[in-house]
Amino acid sequence: MLENAYADPYQIVREALAALVPPARETVAQYAALNRRLTNQGGGYVGRWHHEKAPYLVAPMETLTRLDYLTTVIVGPGQSGKTEVAQNWMLKSVANDPGDMLWYMQTDPGLEAFVKSRINTQIDGHPEMAMSLGSRPVDDSLHFKRFDGMRVEFLSASPNNVINKSAPRIVADEVDAYPESMGDIKALLDVRRQTFGRQSMLLAMSHPDRARGLIPERDWSAGIMAMYGDSDRRVWYWPCPHCGVWSSPVPIAARHMTLHYPEDGTLDEIEQETRLLCPVNGCLIEDRHRRAMNLAAYRSPFGGWIGDGQEISQEGTVTGELVARKSAGFWIVGAMSPFILGGIGGLARAKVKAERELEVSGDDRGLRQVTVKQFGFPYAPKRGVGSVDANVLAERAEPDLKLEIVPQGVRFITAFVDVQIAHFDWLMRGWGVGGENWIIDRGRTPADPATSAEDWDQLLKLIAKTYPLDDGSGRHMPIRALGFDSGGSPGVTQQAYAAWMRWRKKEKCIRLIGKIAGRDAWTVLPTKGAKSLDAPKLIVNYPDTGRQANKAAARGAVPVAQFNPNSFKDDLMGQLQGALPGNWYVHFPHALRSPEEPHVWFEQLTAEARAKNGRWEKIVTSRRNEALDQLVGTHVMAHLHGLSTIDWTKPPSWAAPWDINSSLIGAAPKQAAASAPETAPAPMHDGTTPKNPKSAVHRFR
Repeated sequence: MLENAYADPYQIVREALAALVPPARETVAQYAALNRRLTNQGGGYVGRWHHEKAPYLVAPMETLTRLDYLTTVIVGPGQSGKTEVAQNWMLKSVANDPGDMLWYMQTDPGLEAFVKSRINTQIDGHPEMAMSLGSRPVDDSLHFKRFDGMRVEFLSASPNNVINKSAPRIVADEVDAYPESMGDIKALLDVRRQTFGRQSMLLAMSHPDRARGLIPERDWSAGIMAMYGDSDRRVWYWPCPHCGVWSSPVPIAARHMTLHYPEDGTLDEIEQETRLLCPVNGCLIEDRHRRAMNLAAYRSPFGGWIGDGQEISQEGTVTGELVARKSAGFWIVGAMSPFILGGIGGLARAKVKAERELEVSGDDRGLRQVTVKQFGFPYAPKRGVGSVDANVLAERAEPDLKLEIVPQGVRFITAFVDVQIAHFDWLMRGWGVGGENWIIDRGRTPADPATSAEDWDQLLKLIAKTYPLDDGSGRHMPIRALGFDSGGSPGVTQQAYAAWMRWRKKEKCIRLIGKIAGRDAWTVLPTKGAKSLDAPKLIVNYPDTGRQANKAAARGAVPVAQFNPNSFKDDLMGQLQGALPGNWYVHFPHALRSPEEPHVWFEQLTAEARAKNGRWEKIVTSRRNEALDQLVGTHVMAHLHGLSTIDWTKPPSWAAPWDINSSLIGAAPKQAAASAPETAPAPMHDGTTPKNPKSAVHRFR
């Protein structure tokens, strides 16, 4: 009885001396490569840890021992290896760098199962851990492990388990499953380690359950995506095995590599035929190439990860410096993981199955689980944009607003040309503070877009258009940016690209403003709607230049703005439901109304409805939708030029108030105005030409 009443002096001395041994100068990744062994008693790989299996985990492990970071954030789906990062960190800590650790998980039952199946197995498989584990019963339980020089506590996430705890190293696993009543979990855990200062590290990991989309300012207000948003936001870039262009499977990347599959096929066909789609040259990449793509990224000079402040060209050249933040953030997605069941085909099958179930039942829980836990994407709930009635919108039309006149509030104008079989339809839209906007002008130009270069050159008149301000000063506002549809009938794309090249070389009316939000911002460029529902909101590519896109602007190659039409239509329907003038409110001049119902232009604006799967489709197949497409196109061009990021307290000079707006021009001389080419006046809704149309002043820039 008495011999058990005293502590083991050997163990006390061993722990004391171990605490004095300086840690080896190696990262968690380096130690894991040399010493981590995987047992996988339930099946799977058994043997030494190899970075080549999941090379995207190396960089997160390396940040854990760096003093210039206080937090490491890993967003990712299930079965992507992110928990292994924490286990490797614990292994290195126990072996040669002791430091107390708190490990939080969502529930007690889940935590206990994890400790039994993963932690205890890891201890048994590593002598350096087993020998360091205390010999007393209290030193080895499901919630507490005492090793030489350190302790590890395994705790469920609850207020009682957070208070009165302190440690320099904290693991927060699946933080988006923690009780929402706990509030900002990072703020709570930062208090637990604040006395350790730069010697502390928080490792936070989770599926992105609490995010509500891909727009950081709007959708990343809680959970792991809020932490990622405050980090240096690194995404994984890898090369296409066919054309060599570098792109990313992460949805916020400038060049997002998506899945390509037959949407109308059977689930078996979808699984078998799924490929990765190169976003630049359209290469279709089989699942078997993913391992080599991951390795090529890992072995690149930048290690595969590109963060805020950096840009990567299509050729893989990285420019810029990673922003200095206290959090290192890494976003892993399902397409990167070698552990996903069925590979990318399995991902596509699960997604399509969940989308079809949603169409039948209206329940989106299955699609949410697939999106978050298999793809590793935030799930954007299908927003209830409601129904927008054409007559209600027409009743909002304002008698004081006149077409071809720039009203107070407009800071810049964007234009869009919709290509039809026998004509061009176009729209001018003015933008102001907070996205509030006004329809400035609209019209139709007869043309043969598929065969006639001369008809395309008529659009030069639109590019040169200016509109008088309504203050009587004689000043005019030019078009900031014009986009035009580059798809449609056979021959249209070729004519659209040729027209752009011709205008840039001969007319000099096209300029590259520079980069805005990582995209090349041109004053005029072709556009193309992406087919995939989860396509990036907007990217600018040079599809005809292959791997030389970095030099495309200098050479005069054709840029194309590829946008997600479903995302922009979601935005537009939200704007149209605004009841009062203000942010994103759309103002309609009275002239857009027809003499009597139905109001044709407004009927076009409401021609489509959002299906349950998130895709916008025509309510009636034969119904016209030109007005809807034109409003979307003008928003695409405004978004390209940074509308959503403008600080209206100090806007750029071209979006400043009229008195200091650098884009405004004085009234043109009468002779010049009389001789300037004019665009045919827009037809009225009854098909007649308006009387005494006002002629806008034109100019070539």
